[in-house]
Amino acid sequence: MAPPLASEQVFRELADGLALDNPSDSFFPELAACLARILRVDYVIVACIDPSDSKIAHTLGIWSRGRLLDNFSYPLTGSPCERVIRNEPCHYPEKVCDAFPNDDLLADLDVESYLGMPIIDRSGETLGLVSVLDSAPLWSFDISKEVLRIAAMRVGAELSRRRAMSAVEESERRLDTLMSHLPGMAYQRLYNPAGSLTFVSQGAEALTGYDVSQLTADTGYPFMEMVHPDDRQRIRRQIVEDVEQRRPYQLNYRLRTADGDTAWVSEQGQAVLGADGQAAWLEGFIIDNTRQHESRRIQQAVMQIASSVTAIGGEPFFDQLVDHLTHALDADAGIIATLDDTLADGHITTQAAVVDGHKVKKFNYVLKGTPCAEVMEKGICVITDEVASILPPQADLFLGWARGYIGLRLDHSNGDTLGLLMVMFRSPLEDVDFVTTVLKIFAANAAAELERQMSGDHIKRLAFTDPETGLPNRASFMTQVDKALETAGSEGKTLGLLLMDLRRFKEINDTFGHSVGDGVLAAAGKRFCSMQHQDSELLARLGGDEFAVLIEAPTASTLADRMLCYQQSLEAPLQVGERCFMLDVSIGGAIYPEHGMSSGELFQHASLAAHHAKRKGEGRCLYDGQLGSAILRRQRLLDDFILALREGRLMLHYQPQVDLSTGALSGAEVLCRWFDAERGWVSPGEFIPLAEERGLMKELGGWVLKTASEQLRDWQQSGVAAVPRISVNVSAQQLEDIRFDEEVERHTRGVCPASIGLELTESGFMRDPEQAIGLMQVLKAQGFGLAIDDFGTGYSSLAYLKRFAADTLKIDISFVRDMLSSSHDYTIVTTIIAMARSMGMKTVAEGVETVEQAQALAALGCDQAQGFYYGRPMSADDFAMHWLR
Repeated sequence: MAPPLASEQVFRELADGLALDNPSDSFFPELAACLARILRVDYVIVACIDPSDSKIAHTLGIWSRGRLLDNFSYPLTGSPCERVIRNEPCHYPEKVCDAFPNDDLLADLDVESYLGMPIIDRSGETLGLVSVLDSAPLWSFDISKEVLRIAAMRVGAELSRRRAMSAVEESERRLDTLMSHLPGMAYQRLYNPAGSLTFVSQGAEALTGYDVSQLTADTGYPFMEMVHPDDRQRIRRQIVEDVEQRRPYQLNYRLRTADGDTAWVSEQGQAVLGADGQAAWLEGFIIDNTRQHESRRIQQAVMQIASSVTAIGGEPFFDQLVDHLTHALDADAGIIATLDDTLADGHITTQAAVVDGHKVKKFNYVLKGTPCAEVMEKGICVITDEVASILPPQADLFLGWARGYIGLRLDHSNGDTLGLLMVMFRSPLEDVDFVTTVLKIFAANAAAELERQMSGDHIKRLAFTDPETGLPNRASFMTQVDKALETAGSEGKTLGLLLMDLRRFKEINDTFGHSVGDGVLAAAGKRFCSMQHQDSELLARLGGDEFAVLIEAPTASTLADRMLCYQQSLEAPLQVGERCFMLDVSIGGAIYPEHGMSSGELFQHASLAAHHAKRKGEGRCLYDGQLGSAILRRQRLLDDFILALREGRLMLHYQPQVDLSTGALSGAEVLCRWFDAERGWVSPGEFIPLAEERGLMKELGGWVLKTASEQLRDWQQSGVAAVPRISVNVSAQQLEDIRFDEEVERHTRGVCPASIGLELTESGFMRDPEQAIGLMQVLKAQGFGLAIDDFGTGYSSLAYLKRFAADTLKIDISFVRDMLSSSHDYTIVTTIIAMARSMGMKTVAEGVETVEQAQALAALGCDQAQGFYYGRPMSADDFAMHWLR
């Protein structure tokens, strides 16, 4: 073993090895090399514990006799490292191989001595270890142990930092997947050199920065002027080539936006031929794919090197830290002080002070004219001699001897100043660099503890406050309700409780992500606050999309008025960033003591009233006794439906789908029906929501798929004309089953997959788009047809639609119904058909009731249609008689 370095040099080189603002991937190997150099050992191992198997370690950096080795994994069982990860420093000055005869790594290295230190984060979790090994005995280990302790804490801080960075990157990835309705620009432009725009969708403004009306005014904005000059010739040439070959074009290029920025876009389109057979205009879709060309890095360096301070926090922590600091530097005094906001004129108050090894009581003093003022201004102050002459008067009694001084400012991670850490010496200061380096290590711990204390105070404030809205949270609200009930009971007064549920919030949260969802909650809370009577009402957020209001001494009439006010507060759209959201609220109310004597009863009855308001679409409801009866009737309906489902008393009807170009049958949609002996025909609008609420859609969907497949086999065996395809609706609950593809295969056994189409709503597959895409790609590969139902009513992303690989888009009835009287609906239908065509998908229009609608859809290029114009849903026998003969 080489001769050891002097302690001052050891700490200086250690500080140099650790002082990295932005540690790179080579941090751990470089640290291993640094430790080997300053401790004069043959081997250094820096390793982390496998998160999934605590008996396996993975090296992060390994130094072996003058060179770095490639990282590897090794078992901890039967090795000295196993003892280290139990949070125990482990030291074997000699014969370590004899102590661990089954450790192959020790045997291969043929070492004599071992010293290991656990890597522990601030929560107490063991992350790994740092160990040094040598071919010679290692008896003197005090400095080595201290060096390894500091190195282990720095490695722990770096591992924690990387974990935090990984979490940030994951958050960024989620942000990148946020989408909006039709996130891009559908367009129609003339087939001329300028590419004059004649139509663009609403997404054009978000993509280009230009107003939609500006792009289509007069003869149309020359689209090619927005294309980056370096890309224009290339894309013109490709468009001309593809148009001449009568094929769609796919382009990637840069677009110049209205504010001068450059965005990368992807375009898909095709030419539309005029009466002369020549290309008249181009139509297609453009989406922003800038994120595929850019990557953002978020780097935040956190230096958190801890000493051997063992106190958990607070005053004992600072006392131990200062005491340890003075011993480490052989200083005669050490002080931690913080800014005192309660005093004027820039006062500072000591938190811990040690002079000549003895604790000194806290005192405060004015910064001005002291070395501390320079620390606060510049971050550091070094005075090599005669510092006593400029110390505050309060320090004369016990610091009048001071000569050398170094002080460091303590900063919050947000940049705010917290205080300072200083040391003083009876002799002139000589080794400034060494003292400064060690002081920085302790300053990092002192600042972290001060920040933690501030965070603790903040946490106490947050314990009863909702972080998204700033309103009282459930815990605070329940405490206030109990107090108010006690007061109301003793004074003979009434008390009102409102429960408010935001409608469509879950859909927004699932579609746009939690960040946007939190913004919506905050905006809704602000609206509710604007309605609140501060002197007599307490507004709170209970969690999720639920808010509550406690109202003093209301009558039934005033409570109804307050419900109306809160409901009307959300009539205007909520602005969140660049998006606007329309939200409704369901409000239920209950009054003490009429509707309940306890908080539990009031909450139960207000919740029933809110549920009734939501189900009926009325927005608000005050509890009365009849609601209980309605809930009972609804429960009976649910019980009877479950029996009908499981006893085979449901039935399937079939609605024809027709080819608009030939009028021939192109398929049928399968629809579930229920005839109850007591109630007669029960509307699907009643039993389908019940099945969704109670989680029965997987069972119901499986029954529908199995029964429809059996009917298809019966028709095939009876010799009637074949149905090209039957379409079966798939619910969001079915897509939550990771084995849904296996369920489909089991229920449709014996039927050609091509004869069955699976229809998913936009909102259904957007609950978990990645899982839905994976399942549907498997089913697509097996030959099943895939369709997006009610397209245009949800918030699906074009990128997801492309990956979803659907072959059909179904245009929602809400657009088809008024397309001949509403230019808005007509434009939407036109855009959907054009977009589907550019993506190679067929379109099916729902709810066609007149010949005029059918003719208009056919003219727009729609492929198929269904609706009362062609036939109502009918039993299997009636369908076969009318359509399969």
